[in-house]
Amino acid sequence: MKQVKVWDLATRAFHWLLVVAVFICFVTGEEEGLAFIVHAYAGFMVSMLLVFRIGWGVAGSRHSRFTDFVYPWAEIKNHILSVLRFKPIHYTGHNPTGGLMILVMLAVLVGSAATGTFMVVANLAWLEDVHEVLGSTMQVLVALHIGGVIVEQLLTRQKLVQAMVNGSKELPADQARHETSLVPVWRSLVLVVLVILMGVSVYDQTNYGTAVSNFSENEHSRDRD
Repeated sequence: MKQVKVWDLATRAFHWLLVVAVFICFVTGEEEGLAFIVHAYAGFMVSMLLVFRIGWGVAGSRHSRFTDFVYPWAEIKNHILSVLRFKPIHYTGHNPTGGLMILVMLAVLVGSAATGTFMVVANLAWLEDVHEVLGSTMQVLVALHIGGVIVEQLLTRQKLVQAMVNGSKELPADQARHETSLVPVWRSLVLVVLVILMGVSVYDQTNYGTAVSNFSENEHSRDRD
């Protein structure tokens, strides 16, 4: 067995920053006042992280790219059946079922971020119900994702959580030889700068801070009435 770098720093940083931002959104989702403002800013952070991940899914290292973990249904089905037989097929990057889960989670997060942003910026209170449904759906998906990681880790003996921390996996020598080098860090830094510039522009053009405060006050007024 040989230790091989599978996940680049950008992918790992994205993953754990998204975990923190989504967790904050979960715990502040039903609150008002300052907690709602925190929720709105955490949601904005989620939006920017999603923009980064979409870009990194094209420009990132091999196993971070969409082309590496978007599988046809037949392969997803075969992987699910192998798990049910307690003999999961091994994959260096995301397995087909995990890849499908990532796509679904990203889609739900995009919908949640979009409805939350338009709800606040355009003061479209009617989007609140849609936003809440997407938030509840995301909670279910997170639970399924965690459960899937636990099952996969138990069946394959791969240290999946540790790999998302240090970026490395233990692979057979013959499999390790086929792995490619991670892309240079400067590429992720360029993308980070572009996303930050975009975020600053969106924040400024939409008067996001003012919109959040106004929406919070309107929600408080509606609750009192």
